[in-house]
Amino acid sequence: MLEEALAMSAADHTEVLLEATRGSLTRFANNQIHQSVTAENHVLTLRATVGRRSGMASTNRLDSSALRQVADRALALARLSPEDPELPEPAPAAEPPALEAFVAATAASDPEGRAAAVGPVLEAAAASGFEAAGALSASSAAIAIANTRGLFAYQPETSARFTCTVYGGDSSGWVDRHRRDLPALDTERLGRIAVDKAERSRDPSPFEPGPTTVVLEPSAVAELVSFLAVLGLGAQSEQEGRSFLAGRIGERITGERVTLVDDAYDPRGFGRPFDFEGTPRRRVTTIERGIARAVVHDRRTAARAGVESTGHAGHPPATEGPLPASLVLEPGDLSLEDLIASTARGVLVTRFWYNRVVDPRRTLITGMTRDGTFLIEDGRIVRGVRNLRFNESVLGVLERAEAWGREAEPTVFDDAGLCVVAPALKVRDFCFTGVSPS
Repeated sequence: MLEEALAMSAADHTEVLLEATRGSLTRFANNQIHQSVTAENHVLTLRATVGRRSGMASTNRLDSSALRQVADRALALARLSPEDPELPEPAPAAEPPALEAFVAATAASDPEGRAAAVGPVLEAAAASGFEAAGALSASSAAIAIANTRGLFAYQPETSARFTCTVYGGDSSGWVDRHRRDLPALDTERLGRIAVDKAERSRDPSPFEPGPTTVVLEPSAVAELVSFLAVLGLGAQSEQEGRSFLAGRIGERITGERVTLVDDAYDPRGFGRPFDFEGTPRRRVTTIERGIARAVVHDRRTAARAGVESTGHAGHPPATEGPLPASLVLEPGDLSLEDLIASTARGVLVTRFWYNRVVDPRRTLITGMTRDGTFLIEDGRIVRGVRNLRFNESVLGVLERAEAWGREAEPTVFDDAGLCVVAPALKVRDFCFTGVSPS
């Protein structure tokens, strides 16, 4: 199909991207399954280059007539476009290392199987006087890229997710897990975690805002770390001076314990062996023991910097430039229970939500806790507390992290095309600024 699309184009160079997805989910609320749906889609995107001009068009039809039309449309747009003096040539042919990312059991997910997995969660919530809402989803996908320089890259993959909120009158508990292998999601166990959090957080007490020792569960840590990806780990923002890394490569920017890499081949993550230009992904150490080491590149920013692409081109049209896709924060050797037991007084945070950027250069974020915020005293969780608002620098949090969990969990941020694998952290002087209204 891609060969046929390439043959349809009269451009100097042509690149073709095919994305095919099949996603299924079982959604539930009020302790009842209310939706089971499967959606399929495929999109072919063709970029035509004429000299230093390029144009792009896409289609959901894959017959020969549609391929001809999309090739002609992209070529017409290229001829109308202004010249781009930095326009890179398409990537040369390359052979990325294999990545086993497809699990047949996930692709074969059916409504009956998902209902059977969700049922015990709903029963446990109802038995405790709570209501459960969320979804169990499974998807399979394939991406293929070809160009007129002989490149062809193809990758099949699967993913599964269970997200569940259990709530009552004044309390709630939440759990969210991502795996490539759907049967590896122990939904019954995860549901019990959410119910337990809702039970423990009944009748939450007020908590005085201010600098506080916190234990952040992996989802909360991943939420903060994900902001680093968009605030400055890509070469375009660094070259334009917008990144928190601008002018700071080689400098210490956070705590010595911090090592952050982008690694598509980490078995806990959801990496892909090549980017949207077809370039093989390289493992990039962005922060090493607190020292800023590198940003990720696509072909355009790499040419500008006089280096090679690291294989991090974004999805067309990629206006944000190259971005990390598989961040891994190096874990420690303690359990979550160890982190709690070592805390004389502090707050356990399950998750953050409604997070927004305050100051990109300082990596300053504001947001709120939600669905399981607890007071820790003398190494024990003693009761739930009302949700709190925070203002914090992500790099500052990593600077003040005193202890690191060993269990690193993947969190997938679909809107950014990013997976963050992160452990739990114990952090001193976390800046709570107020009480959340909910």
